[in-house]
Amino acid sequence: MTTETQLRVSVLALFIDQDQVLLLHQMTPPEPDCWDLPGGGLDPAEDVVTGLRREVLEETGIQDFAIASLLTVVEGFYPCDDGQLHTLGLVYRCSASPRPTTFTPTDVEEIGPQGIQWHAIADLSREQCSRRTWEALIAAGRVPGDAR
Repeated sequence: MTTETQLRVSVLALFIDQDQVLLLHQMTPPEPDCWDLPGGGLDPAEDVVTGLRREVLEETGIQDFAIASLLTVVEGFYPCDDGQLHTLGLVYRCSASPRPTTFTPTDVEEIGPQGIQWHAIADLSREQCSRRTWEALIAAGRVPGDAR
């Protein structure tokens, strides 16, 4: 019996303003019920910048933001119904000025009851965050890096 492996490439935005990070309450697999970065899977034949802008707009309503640079790539392997999900998350440093305070997502089925919020980085724990969120915060030098 062969196990099917599906590859999913996602683009994600790391918005940090002073000591806070913009996160959404993620409710969909592979890591439901945790704080995640805005972003999501690329559509077929979609370039990364277009995909990042589309996903951030869908999940937060933010359309006017700057993409500074690729920060890190987070790889994950998760069991799924059909076998295994192999994820590659391309995390980009992003900024918006002025800092967004209201959010108007159009892709609301992925967002949990806690919504979209700015979080004090010092108050977050690894257990509250998706793997890609925590790895992005490590790559940005905002939390200590240690083996997961």
